[in-house]
Amino acid sequence: MEFEPFIAAFTGTAIEFFETMVICYALIRAGFLREAGLAVVLGHILVFSLAIFFSPLLNRLPVFWLQLMAALLLTSMGAYWFFKSAKRLYRHQRPGWVADPIAAVGLDKNQIANPTTAFSIIAFLAMAKSSVVEALEIVIVAMPVYSSTGALFEVLGGVGLAIMTVTALSFLLHQRLKNIPEVKLKLAVGLILFTLGVNWLIELD
Repeated sequence: MEFEPFIAAFTGTAIEFFETMVICYALIRAGFLREAGLAVVLGHILVFSLAIFFSPLLNRLPVFWLQLMAALLLTSMGAYWFFKSAKRLYRHQRPGWVADPIAAVGLDKNQIANPTTAFSIIAFLAMAKSSVVEALEIVIVAMPVYSSTGALFEVLGGVGLAIMTVTALSFLLHQRLKNIPEVKLKLAVGLILFTLGVNWLIELD
């Protein structure tokens, strides 16, 4: 098993999907269980299906350019996550999706103050938008890693295991999700992705 593609896929997916689950849980607490759950599932299925459909286009590129693209992407994304998290850690700040997850999806208290038994299109679309964005970021990490290494099972395993792990932890620790040190986790993941990206740049043929 190739561990580097697995680690890149797992860590990148875990961080992005954790953000989705925090917002999803906030909507569930507000009374929108069906809307939040359906939006998360459909949003990720849509993005992953499109990624699979268009993946043959990447395979037409020379391996060297795929490897270079993956290495640069991991390096830049890792550096961005690291320095952004380091700045938040220094300033004792938390991201908006943790501090106020409802506002993070574009809803306000008036829109969720009186949930009814009817299906809320507004809550569904708000969660779907967030779900699609986070799923796209997962694809941005996973697709170049797969295309440049050919490690399909490792990448799929990393993505799948990350989603299952975060989902399980969200059910087990749902009342403590806001206490998880997401800034430190993202800083560590950023460092991991940056290190992998630099290592791949060094090893380019």
